[in-house]
Amino acid sequence: MKSVFILGGTGLIGYAATEAFLETEDYQVTTFSLPPVPTNGVLDSRAKHHFGDINNMSDAEIVKFLKGHDIFVFAGGVNSHYIPKKPAKEFFFQMNVEPVQHLAQLARQAGVSRFILCTSFYNYFHALWPELQLTGLHPYIYASVEQEIRLMQENGNGLTTVALRLPYVVGLVPGRVSAWKTYAKRLHRAEFPLYVNHHNKATGGSCYMTAKQVAQALIGAANDEVPSKSYTLGWRNISNEAFLALAKRAMKSDTQIKTLTFRELQAIAMKEAHENELAGREAGLEPVAYTELLTRTLYVDPIEALDELDYHNDNVELAIQQVFTSL
Repeated sequence: MKSVFILGGTGLIGYAATEAFLETEDYQVTTFSLPPVPTNGVLDSRAKHHFGDINNMSDAEIVKFLKGHDIFVFAGGVNSHYIPKKPAKEFFFQMNVEPVQHLAQLARQAGVSRFILCTSFYNYFHALWPELQLTGLHPYIYASVEQEIRLMQENGNGLTTVALRLPYVVGLVPGRVSAWKTYAKRLHRAEFPLYVNHHNKATGGSCYMTAKQVAQALIGAANDEVPSKSYTLGWRNISNEAFLALAKRAMKSDTQIKTLTFRELQAIAMKEAHENELAGREAGLEPVAYTELLTRTLYVDPIEALDELDYHNDNVELAIQQVFTSL
């Protein structure tokens, strides 16, 4: 039986991964999460759970803590919607890049044989559309790409590194409010307009998968036969128009969705960027530049990941409905 260490065990992905690894009966699971300790229903008694900030521990303490574990799953870090004080590039590097590289080095010292990173599908689009200069414009995407690069540089000398580029992930953690709460509030206030092109046709969309599918992919990535590689995951490509309709229906909302031209959409983004500037803050996804991504289809064909990581079909639309019904 192998032992897996999950950093971020009480988050959406960490919670689903804990359950999935335990259900195989092939793994012992240890989780490490930021406080507070969650309410009943989140912590599976079959796993060992620890709370604190791993970044505040000494190297010796971390190595000792990781001894005896075979696999390290990094499901922590700061997400793309965080708006820190300036400079954001430095903040996201400190929070998302440095811990991954450092923990991979310490994991090797502790005898861990495999390090799996949960990162962003923006890394895929950075490579696909170099003309958009995503890493130069968006501090979060810069850090996400750098995070992946630096992890893959740590491959070797007894440690196999795998990066999973995740799209939007939907699911619920018992007793916790979904991260989609802000989106739901803005939708209620009609602050999520839909961009339309010059033919008055809605454009844009994204890729989604469930937390359960991510957990299955993590189990696949834990397999010794899976090589060091970056995999772009996904399942359902859904247009922005269809996603908004799903969310509205789940919330039983009669809010009318506004349609805006690209110029109108950019005007809203400029106002948001100005407000951030006045507050001395900087978004991980720069609002004005991000309008370009809002109007594109961020779709993924995950055939390679499906073949090698063997995650399965799940009802993404139902998961979206459950999330927004809970809000």
